[in-house]
This record gives sequence, structure tokens and C-alpha cells, in this order.
Amino acid sequence: MPELAFAPEVLNVILLGSDERPNTGGYRTDTMMVVSVDPQRGTVTMISFPRDLYVYIPGWRMDRINTADVRGGFEMTRQTILYNLGIDLDGYVRVNFTGFMNAINALGGITVQSTGYITDECGGVVRGYGPGSYYMDGFEALCYVRMRKVTGDFDRLRRQQEVVQAIFSKLVSIDGLARLPEVYNQFYNTLRTDLELGELLPFVPTAVQVAGDPSRIQHFSVDRSMADFWRTPGGASVLLPKRDAVLAMLAQAFGVEALAGSP
Repeated sequence: MPELAFAPEVLNVILLGSDERPNTGGYRTDTMMVVSVDPQRGTVTMISFPRDLYVYIPGWRMDRINTADVRGGFEMTRQTILYNLGIDLDGYVRVNFTGFMNAINALGGITVQSTGYITDECGGVVRGYGPGSYYMDGFEALCYVRMRKVTGDFDRLRRQQEVVQAIFSKLVSIDGLARLPEVYNQFYNTLRTDLELGELLPFVPTAVQVAGDPSRIQHFSVDRSMADFWRTPGGASVLLPKRDAVLAMLAQAFGVEALAGSP
């Protein structure tokens, strides 16, 4: 993909949710979401990618996009996103199951605005959701973003974005933006990130602006219209991205000026 043109003040961060568990000897990033904060436009743009998206991982091989982080850390993930989607990343936030639940519980739970329907089992309990508001503790939120027995990864992308927005809303409601240094220190050991506190502080005014007008949060994902189901010669089921469809989504997300000069 051609590299997208972003204004110097834009912050592009990738959120990585890993399936790392104690004593498992490895992990994959089953949640991969780019969050782009644009102070000039006063917007936050989320773009999610299905874990089975089959892409070229620079310096390695063709493989699922969720193998890049465990293979080469953030730098390989950054190169993979840049090569296949044209988005240059400024940093990352990585969290595993335990860290995810602990972070939400430390906030006192979150209220998720569900926009779809799903009924599935998690933790020995059948859980059903439809359009509406749901209070969730850390465990239920983890169930909500991971359930896929009756749906696929595309629906899971929707639920992941809903939970990320709910976490942001809770931070705002507890005056977390004003207490950003305190919140940063509280979650530093729960989440792994290369972003320093000083890098985040300039974006507080944009966060306040977005909190007052949630329509400024834009939601996008590589959905089933942008990828074909395919089976590799080794027998793995993957998703092949459709370049033109993905480019059209990126143009909608970031504006046609970002694609200036694209072949």
C-alpha cells in the first residue's frame, strides 16, 4: 500500500490484545486496532483488522496478521501495518487477558453500548446481548470481546470497538483525563506500552472535545466486503484483503488527501 499522509500532530497507536496465558509459551494478538487521534480535525478514528487477514510480514513471509507481534514485537507489527495498510504507527499498547480484566475492574467496571445481537456461552454461562447498554466487569467484558462460537471475527471487531469506547467513556466520567498522570501510573504495570506520559498530555484537549461529542469517534474495520476467504496450500483458512476495497475504506476514514499520490 502507498504510505498515507498524516499531519505531523496526528498520533497513530495500535492496540494489541494478546491471548497470552501463564505457562503457554507464546501468544498471538487476536485484537489489532489502530486508533488515530487527529487534534486538528478533533476526531478519533478506529480501524480494526481481523486476526486471519493474510498479509506479507516484511522480513519474514506471508502469514496471518496476528503473528507479526509475537514474531518480531512492535517493530515487525509496525512494518506489517505500514506495508499492507499504509499507516505508520507512533506507538503501541499491548494487554493480555489478565491485564485487560484488571484494568476494567480498577475502573469499577464499564458500561458498553451494544449495537448488535449475540447469544453465546462464556464461563459456563449463556450470555445474550442486543442493542442497548450493559454494565460489565472485567471478566464479562473479556467474554463479550472474545465470544465467537455463533459469530465470526467480523462481528467480534464491532464488539472490541464498543468496549474500547466504553473504557474511554469511563475514564472521562471519573475525571480520568484531568488525572492522567495518576491513571497512567496506575495502569503502567497492567498494560505494556512505549508511549510516555509526556507524549499523551498534548492530546488531552482533543479527548475532552471527543468526550463531549461521541460522533467524533469514527468506526471502521476490514470487513467481509474487503476480503476473500481462502485456504492456503498448507490447509489454513485465511482472509485475502481486496486492495481497492481497503483503499476506499482508508480514503473514507482519513480523507482523500491522505491518499494523494497513491498509484
